[in-house]
Amino acid sequence: MSVFSDCPLSESIVDIAVFCPMRRTFSYRWPFFLGEPQAGLRVIVPFGRSSRGGLVVGPAGGDVPGESLKEVTDCLDIVPLYDAVRMAWLVRGGRYYAACAGEFAETALAWAAEDKRRWHVVDAEELTALDAPLAAAFASRSDLSAGTLRRKLPHEGCYFRIAKAVEAGQLTEHVPMPKAEAENTDVESPDFKPVQLNVDQDHALAALLAARDFAPFLLFGCTGSGKTEVYLRAASERVSAGGQVLILVPEIGLTPQWLARLGERFARVTVWHSGLSGTERLRVRRELANTEVLVGTRSALFLPLPRLAMIVVDEEHDGSFKQQEGVHYHARDMAVLLAQESRVPIVLGSATPSQESWLAVSENRYQLLELPERISAHAAPLIEQVDMREVHAPLSAPLLAALAEVKQQGRQSLLYLNRRGYAPALMCSACGEVPECPSCSLRLTLHRKRRQLRCHACGFSRAAPSVCAACGEDALLPMGEGTEKVEEQLAEAIPALNFARLDRDAVCNTGRLLKVLDDFSAGRLDCLVGTQMLVKGHHFPNVTLVGVVNADLGLSLPDFRAGERWWQQLTQVVGRTGRGEHAGRVLVQTRNCQAAWLSRIGDAQARQTLDDELELRKAMQYPPFARWVRLVFSAIRCQPAQKAAEQAALMCRRLPEPVQVGGPMPCAIERLAGRYRFELVLRDTGRRCLPWQIEPLLEHLRLPSGVRLKVDVDPLDMM
Repeated sequence: MSVFSDCPLSESIVDIAVFCPMRRTFSYRWPFFLGEPQAGLRVIVPFGRSSRGGLVVGPAGGDVPGESLKEVTDCLDIVPLYDAVRMAWLVRGGRYYAACAGEFAETALAWAAEDKRRWHVVDAEELTALDAPLAAAFASRSDLSAGTLRRKLPHEGCYFRIAKAVEAGQLTEHVPMPKAEAENTDVESPDFKPVQLNVDQDHALAALLAARDFAPFLLFGCTGSGKTEVYLRAASERVSAGGQVLILVPEIGLTPQWLARLGERFARVTVWHSGLSGTERLRVRRELANTEVLVGTRSALFLPLPRLAMIVVDEEHDGSFKQQEGVHYHARDMAVLLAQESRVPIVLGSATPSQESWLAVSENRYQLLELPERISAHAAPLIEQVDMREVHAPLSAPLLAALAEVKQQGRQSLLYLNRRGYAPALMCSACGEVPECPSCSLRLTLHRKRRQLRCHACGFSRAAPSVCAACGEDALLPMGEGTEKVEEQLAEAIPALNFARLDRDAVCNTGRLLKVLDDFSAGRLDCLVGTQMLVKGHHFPNVTLVGVVNADLGLSLPDFRAGERWWQQLTQVVGRTGRGEHAGRVLVQTRNCQAAWLSRIGDAQARQTLDDELELRKAMQYPPFARWVRLVFSAIRCQPAQKAAEQAALMCRRLPEPVQVGGPMPCAIERLAGRYRFELVLRDTGRRCLPWQIEPLLEHLRLPSGVRLKVDVDPLDMM
């Protein structure tokens, strides 16, 4: 039943979350010609001197003088895109992340914002009888776009009238088939032969299939233990029962791997990620009701599957699930919340679980399912250390020899270095000058191929100088190494090696990324040199060698999660080798051979590593034993940002006793993209006050002109 059932249609007043960064909803009059108002309908409303989109959240509360209110001008839907369950989920998520209602609603419904649709007239006479002005718009041609119709019908209700005509069968929405999809329509998938599950996989599958309501599972299995096969068997059972399955992956690059395996078992598989064209997005939207499995990156979470029966979050520990722009939600945690609201099971899978999920297991909030053994016949990869203290090139002689040997054997290799560019800095050996970004508190990275110095934070770039700008000497030297420098040495040392680079500079679009991965999977490449894009759960059976170019990177960052991330990344990259018929080998280059943490790399001590880190966090009262909220104030000038942070700190210190206020202080990267940044870190050791009790504070906080506020609940990035 509609929440507006007791309101006369001609007098309905609705609350709307307008798509803007303001912490309140706005009341509008609902005109009779737009039909019955319902929570979850998208609308267009006058807002200030322009119009904005919005989402109906319910009837206006209290005594609102309707005659003084503006009127909703258009409604984009006949039926709400989100049902009551999804709306409740959206509200809960928005409250947890202290988000502006309209901003979060816009984020959630971005998948439906595509306005490149076209409509075709079915019967001109019947359309004229239904809506003569709309029929007149199609007088010159029977196929029109949304933009053309808006120009021809400038008065109110254009989208609603189109939607009513579609509902009546007088207009049809035309979505052309993407070229790639059209070419592959008649391709038959190969016959699928299921593999035999081992005892641990059988146990995990039985537990997943026994769940009939909300049940969160952590599938903790070593790399190459067959977690994907467990997901797919469980998904197959859910689909056979008439349900739909959502699979979230951290990177676009993983979707072809998933599609290949899903295509063997399911007739209707849909993929969603940021690299889709507008036409492809429209087709996904139209096919949601019929799809069996939806696989995608974090934004796929917001697509409403009407018969959702199970959610899978693969590589649940991955930081890519945390949104770093706009509303800082975490897709993994929002997925758990969605499973709870939808009363369906959810499985989080990882060989290197997050501390948050590991604590949930220890507190019996998640059920632990373990896959302790690799499914390959041979043992775990052999890990060898290479002392780099006397080596000045990126790649040591032992690693180069191993690469050449693997090439000769007809197998493949991976080289991992989590640093883009040729060198992280350029320094003058005469005066010590190091070029910095004019907009950020960061050094510029040298990209030798493009002869550029580039800032990886804001995107600023300039030509690489030939002489020092400070002293004029021709004494500039690259400091350190990046993937470009590794590429240069590799080409010189092993000319016969056919390799490619896998980082954001080399694969600047989705098409290029998928091409590189396809070439490597097909054996057309011998080696991949890359950053953390290599450690995202890829399955390459012919890889028998992994080289970690610099194992010392990433541990000295001023972030308490640095050690956890380092262990996760190196354990994941080690797990890329030895997944097929041949055993794997790992060479780890380091200048700190005696460090105890080097012995923790890999799956063998994973449980002990997780337990030790959890104990350390507990002793320090760090997350996940405390809940943190990071408030970042930024402005073009330093003083307004600092003053706003100080004002907010005074208000935050009125919060209840368990909440501790750290700061205000400059951020670790004080200036970013031309804006000075100051932060407050609120710490709730009881995990009961935050983030809910900061909402009233944020509503009453008045920021000076030009100052922006970023609210990050459960922050992953402390820089």
